Formats: sequence, C-alpha cells, structure tokens
Amino acid sequence: MTNHTSEKSEKNNKETNESTPKVDTTKTDQTFTSETNPSKSNEALTEDAKFSPKSVDSDELNKLKEENERLEDQILRVSAELANIQKRNAKERSDNAKYRSQSLATELLPAIDNLERALEIKPAVDHLDNLVKGLEMVQNSIVKAFKDEGIEVIDPLGEPFDPKYHQAVQTMPASEGQKSDVVCQVLQKGYILKDRVIRPAMVIVTQ
Repeated sequence: MTNHTSEKSEKNNKETNESTPKVDTTKTDQTFTSETNPSKSNEALTEDAKFSPKSVDSDELNKLKEENERLEDQILRVSAELANIQKRNAKERSDNAKYRSQSLATELLPAIDNLERALEIKPAVDHLDNLVKGLEMVQNSIVKAFKDEGIEVIDPLGEPFDPKYHQAVQTMPASEGQKSDVVCQVLQKGYILKDRVIRPAMVIVTQ
C-alpha cells in the first residue's frame, strides 16, 4: 500500500515538471545586461559615430578637396611638360636629318667661291683652255652634289631685294626706268638648304 502511494506521487510530480514552461535564461541575462548596463550600448554608438560621414569636419573636407585639386594640377603640368619635351626631341631629330648636310656645305662654300673667281679670269694663252674646262667640271660636280642634298644657289640678280635671302652691302641710285629696291649686282652668291639659309647673297641694291 505504501509503495503504491509513493509511485503515484512521483508520477504526479513528473507530470507537473513537464507541464511547467521552461525559461530562457540566456535572453534574460542579455536583457538584464542591456537594461542594467547602458554604458556599453552608448560606447558602441559612439564608435559608429566616429566613422559617420556627418561627423567629418567641413574644414577638413575643404582641405582634402584643395589638396586633391593641387595634385591634379601638378599632374596636368607634368604631363604637358613631358609632351613638350617629346615634341622638341622629335623636332630636333627631324631637323638633324633634314639639315645634316649644312656643316659640309658651309666648309665647301669657300672652295666654290674660289673656283668661281678663277673662272671669271679669261686666260690669255690658248693652252690653258683645258685647265678652265677642268675647273668648270669641278664646279659643276659640286653644284650637282649640293642639289642632290637639297642645297640651292641664291643668285638674285634683277630680283626684288628680300632681307630673308639677301644681304645688302651697298646701295646704288636707280637708273632711268629702273625700279628701286632691286638687286643690281651680286657680289657673292648665297646658298639655301631646303628652307634654311646657309649664307645670304651679298648684293648691291638700287635706291
């Protein structure tokens, strides 16, 4: 009889425990911590505020903007300078190739002048004709070599005076019917290499 009563009591206790709802102590602890310790929550909000765009000072933004503009301007200036250097180098290479014969022509001009002066003298002896012909052949060879290199003779007799290509060393009164500022005599021929004057022609101009 006693055993039966004990068993029945245990059964009732078991049913009572099963029917009692369980409490989530974890949530309770978290809620309690949040409510009882609000300082931790405030600290988290403060940390988020540090990285908020609204918290950045406007003066600091302006400084960053000015610095960015300054750097962009420097980049543009450096790029423009590099482009100019490249253009200058390209032009120098082009000019060197274009006017490569200038130094040689300059050295040969005195020889040509001497040949021309020698040919202006008419020999009094017939047996010197062959020598004159030889000098003429040398002169023609040099002139042809000049033309092959783009070097042309400036011989402006009777042409209007042009200071770009002529050097007036003397003036002479114009004759009747003759215009002024016209080359009436060429004292020394000039030479031009493509579009560059190696030596202007020395001339006398009417006035």
